[in-house]
Amino acid sequence: MDWGEHAEPGRTRSACAARPALTPSARLGKIEDDFFRMILDLRRRVRGLKRGAGVLLAMLMVVAPEIAPAATAPKIVSVDVTGNLHVPTQTIMGVVAARPGQPYDPKVVQDDLARINALGYFADIAPPLVRARPGGVAITYRVVENPVITKILFTGNEKVPSDTLSALMDLSVGQVFNTNTFRQDVLKINNYYERIGYGGQVPSHVRDISWQNGVLTLVIQEGLTVKNIIIGGDPLLPPQIILPALTLKVGSVYSDTIRDADYKALQKLYEDKFHLEVGNFEGGIDPSSIDLKNYTADVKYNIYVARVALVEITGNTRTKDQVIRRELRVRPGMVLNTDAIKRDYERLNALNFFSKVEPDIKPGPDPKKPQDVTVVWHVTEQRTAQASVGFGYSGGLTGLGLYGTLGLSDNNWHGTGNSAGIQFEEGARTGIAQLTVAVPYLSNTPQGQKYTVGGSLFTNHTTYYYPVYSVGGSSISNPNIPQPVTLYPSSTSQELTNIVATSTSDATGASANIGRRLSDYTVLSFSMTAQKIRYDTVVPSPYYFQGNQPNIFVGPTPGPLNSSTQNYGGSFGIAATSIANINTGAPYNLVTPALSLQSITLDDPFNPRSGWKALLTSQFSSPSVGSNFSFTETTLDLAKFFPVLKDATLGIHGVSYQSTGVIPPSSLFTFSDQQMRGYNTVFYATNAYLGQVELRQPLSIDRRITLAFFVDELDYKIRGAYPLLDPYTNRITGYPSDWALYGDAGFGVRFDVPQLGLRTVRIDFAKGIDGTHTSFGIGQSF
Repeated sequence: MDWGEHAEPGRTRSACAARPALTPSARLGKIEDDFFRMILDLRRRVRGLKRGAGVLLAMLMVVAPEIAPAATAPKIVSVDVTGNLHVPTQTIMGVVAARPGQPYDPKVVQDDLARINALGYFADIAPPLVRARPGGVAITYRVVENPVITKILFTGNEKVPSDTLSALMDLSVGQVFNTNTFRQDVLKINNYYERIGYGGQVPSHVRDISWQNGVLTLVIQEGLTVKNIIIGGDPLLPPQIILPALTLKVGSVYSDTIRDADYKALQKLYEDKFHLEVGNFEGGIDPSSIDLKNYTADVKYNIYVARVALVEITGNTRTKDQVIRRELRVRPGMVLNTDAIKRDYERLNALNFFSKVEPDIKPGPDPKKPQDVTVVWHVTEQRTAQASVGFGYSGGLTGLGLYGTLGLSDNNWHGTGNSAGIQFEEGARTGIAQLTVAVPYLSNTPQGQKYTVGGSLFTNHTTYYYPVYSVGGSSISNPNIPQPVTLYPSSTSQELTNIVATSTSDATGASANIGRRLSDYTVLSFSMTAQKIRYDTVVPSPYYFQGNQPNIFVGPTPGPLNSSTQNYGGSFGIAATSIANINTGAPYNLVTPALSLQSITLDDPFNPRSGWKALLTSQFSSPSVGSNFSFTETTLDLAKFFPVLKDATLGIHGVSYQSTGVIPPSSLFTFSDQQMRGYNTVFYATNAYLGQVELRQPLSIDRRITLAFFVDELDYKIRGAYPLLDPYTNRITGYPSDWALYGDAGFGVRFDVPQLGLRTVRIDFAKGIDGTHTSFGIGQSF
């Protein structure tokens, strides 16, 4: 029976027809039953009153004919109420319609009883006394009040404090228990639990009530206790990884608030530890598992990892979609991985086709599957074709003099991703003509995309002027006396003023290479270079490169593979078994097959902040492949970059240069101010180790202006070199075969000139053993 039902006039409430059975959705029904059982004892107390009422009604039936004629109803002379000890009479009379002076109407009295009952203050309402009085009848309504509340207690509430629940209620200590107010209080408690995430689990969160000596106790059922946690959907990760990350545990009470916290914990787990995205999450009580007898249920979390449904590309008007898509590894059907998206970004950025690359993750395309997403790549194309005409001048001994350039290149030929270029340069000291072609992907088939090919045709000639050093440590003033010199500086040598060595060389040839991608980062390549070279270095008389004769070679050209103290490569004024004798201007064939293994994981190819770069190259030359030389050269180049401070980068670079056999001077390892930035001297070596450390601190938000601090160290030697001798004292003045260590330190500025297509123009200021030096370059030092 609902709290609003009432007894028929003339009958007690307990005598009404049996209340109909309530459905589980009637959240207050059970509480009403409990309340009526609670007040049964009060009803027993009024049974005697009810029996007396029956006698009074019989008397009324006897006297009623004497009160008024059958055709006229008696008038009401008075209306009052009895039995209300705490509820004000005016409160009761305020709902009574029967008034003195009105005709007596049983229907009105019946409605009054219903309205009094609806006030909610009364446990029972006895039949009214209708007594004959002079001039009419007197009506007395009789009520039995609900108990007065002396204390309110709560049990079963673990998450919500009793003070909070008490504050939600309008009922309070000292009041007569009111069923209407209590009904609203229960609704408020239920609504509050729903707002904090416990809704929909139980019919009512007020599970039971009890009375004892005026103490009202409310038994609270906050939610259902978790019996099992079931992981469903498409979680990708196994439950043994997921469950420890959850706040919800077996044996705890479920709530939507805990579920929402678990969703955030799952997002953090997937993103931080596995770099995945949670595309959709559904969680709650499994309705089929609810046990209202024990108040337990299973909780099911359906976790759907985000998967790529579509990959879209926008902004490319010239570059073909296929050129971009072949760089992408995140494809439809794959799990969305933030690391994979980052690597795809790095690959697109490394193409140097775009000024901006931005990935975007959008929901869809199917709204019924929110775990499916669309990856959109927004690209902004930049100019990739360049035509250049210019001239320049660089002075000094190692400068190029006055020169002019003409070139045409495109590293994205017709949007295909292939590159081609032609370059001409001619000047007082240098000349270059070169045609290059590179195809990064042999075809668009899966197998063809594993291979890369390229080639070049070239011819060049150079003339360099190098400082020379006296072998004996001091120059001789007599111009008629031959004086031995060397290009190799040592602690005992002295640089000769106004005297330079003139070195000329030229080479004409071709090269071709083919590479095989072993992974997204690693490429194995084979190349072949064949060229015709000439090399000649002379010094003016009376100076000569030291040997057994006081001048440059006279007579038959020595064999290039023969080098000794009597028959040596005089190009450097050093007698060494590792340097071939080609200082005659005669042509030689130089053929060098090479095998290289390269692995690069840099996040930015131009200005890396993290990642590493490794390159192992080994080349050889032998008469068996048509070369006039026999030697091997192996280079191991390693670089590692670390993000430090807030936005700075620490780079560490190390290279090992090793060789065997007899090497032509043009193939010696050379180190200029591009490697040793504190020197204007070129260092030559057959074996060397180079180490560099550089700290790069951006000065602008877009990282286009950077300040760098660096240290360079070079340890090198000429393998198999004989000691330098003073021919007049026969005293040893140098040991080129010993390891020589040079170092420098300094700072520099790097900046981009996007208008000219230049990335990382470099200016470095450094101090070496011999003083300071300023160097310029394009691109990072490593």
